Amino acid sequence: MSLEQFISPDQGEGMSEAAFEALRERMAAAAAQIAAIKKEEGKQKKQEDELLKILLKFVKTSSKTDLVLLISRVLEQNIPANFILSIIVLSNPEIHGEVGHFKVLDHAGADESAPQKNALIFFSSNDDTLPLKVKIALDNWMKNLLLQAEENPQKLIKTAYEIEMRELPKEWDFEDPKYERIERVQPVLVQIITSVMREFLEQNNINEPFEKLYDFAKFIITGILNKTKENLDGRKLLH
Repeated sequence: MSLEQFISPDQGEGMSEAAFEALRERMAAAAAQIAAIKKEEGKQKKQEDELLKILLKFVKTSSKTDLVLLISRVLEQNIPANFILSIIVLSNPEIHGEVGHFKVLDHAGADESAPQKNALIFFSSNDDTLPLKVKIALDNWMKNLLLQAEENPQKLIKTAYEIEMRELPKEWDFEDPKYERIERVQPVLVQIITSVMREFLEQNNINEPFEKLYDFAKFIITGILNKTKENLDGRKLLH
């Protein structure tokens, strides 16, 4: 329906020609914005489908039974495919060739022999518990996880948490029940990050206790999700 059809003749009589034209321009701009959003959503959906195919191919061909099981469980939670791929690539560099032109591994090609001034964001440069090359690789990987979280933040935030509605104690028996919303990071998301880190470290002849890696994985994903929510809320405030 056009603007002229939407506004009846009686409504239009009280509006100046300049005001009418300004309204029409605003509506045209809004329509163009909606069309652009739909186009971008279509491109995003197409990319998601292509990345999902790559992920399913990995699941079918990989001999890593434990990792395949974790990927399957993460997919059941509808976690975005780009985020899953950006997790598992740390210990599975063969994925690089599969993703091709997709922006899934922005930091994967970083020069590990020449770290940038602020490269080590999770590890102190004086921390000798891990070789420098390993620390840089982990840092680049974690930076990329944060970047990939921003590719489809609404879906990631929607799927990355377990939600529990816990009933609060009543002060009086006749009161209506009240509930507290409790969010927890999906345990399988922590598990897959732990598993991938553990395999990567073992590939570099480093063994760390599972509990230590699990706690670190939980710290990583919690920080990434909190930052993603913060950025998402900031964008909403700008609109």
